[in-house]
Amino acid sequence: MIVVEEIDSAHLAKNLVGNPSRRPLAVYLPPSYRANSDRRYPSAYVLHGFSSRATTWIQPTSLSFGAYLRPLGELFDEAIAAKRMAEMVVVMPDGNSAYGCPAWVDSPVAGEFEQYVTREVVSHVDRTYRTIPSRDSRGITGHSAGGMGSWHIGSRNPDVFGAMAPLAMTGNYPWMIPPIVYRYFDRIYPGQPNGPIPGNIDSWFCYGWGNAFSPNPARPPFFCDFPFEYPSGALVPEVWERWLQFDPATNWKPREENLRRLRGIMFDVGSQDEFGAYGQRILSRGLTSAGIGHDAREHTGGHTHFLRESVLGAVAWMSDILELSPRAASPAA
Repeated sequence: MIVVEEIDSAHLAKNLVGNPSRRPLAVYLPPSYRANSDRRYPSAYVLHGFSSRATTWIQPTSLSFGAYLRPLGELFDEAIAAKRMAEMVVVMPDGNSAYGCPAWVDSPVAGEFEQYVTREVVSHVDRTYRTIPSRDSRGITGHSAGGMGSWHIGSRNPDVFGAMAPLAMTGNYPWMIPPIVYRYFDRIYPGQPNGPIPGNIDSWFCYGWGNAFSPNPARPPFFCDFPFEYPSGALVPEVWERWLQFDPATNWKPREENLRRLRGIMFDVGSQDEFGAYGQRILSRGLTSAGIGHDAREHTGGHTHFLRESVLGAVAWMSDILELSPRAASPAA
């Protein structure tokens, strides 16, 4: 069963780009969930990608290359019936923004999306549904920008989430980012940057990531700085360094102790991903060198191939990693 409600967020209320603070929240309740039961369930949080919404997960969707994506609820029901997945509450927050999706990070421009998830959504879900309110029974995953968000939130908040499974997350920024920015610059030359262009995804990435990685409240109307000058294309070192702080290929290092606290880490990416699989490969090599256990998976598709299957696999993996029942209270001394 899917429940769709709306919740208000104080952490999103003061953004500068007009993002709504009242957001839809989709929650999957497993087949045995009953109003008159005391049974509690582990929870998995699923973050959507760029330009999507919370409700996208629960609707049938067709992709440009002809793939048909079934609603996640149907896939969870089937996996539970086939005993490929334990019963879980699956939470799908909304992270849509004026310029796509700001990778679920805190920004004075787009809103405090990390705080929104970790403080407001988690608290609301644990109050409203019969979840097990423990990090050992709570995991987070997501695809693309949602994969970035699940990495960012999971690696920074091991007291909230006990496992994470980023999917098709972007990384290896020195290789990935410059071509996107330069394609946008080429598209507008010799004009001046003036916001995202309808139908031009590179321009939306530039402003969406700019709002997240290098927000600048003093620079209306788009409130962000780019890591490259226009029209020269020259690197702006102080802005570029801000962007690199969000690159999973390297930002795992200052988060090493947090990562060791997690019950499990899993990644999945397509070997033909248009944004490259090397971000995940470089990250995996770094974690291996530091002795941090993880499961690095690759499938044979591109960025959105096997999207629903990857999410289902991540949630099923978490149902093996997380504690499935509340811990018994310790006996009194």
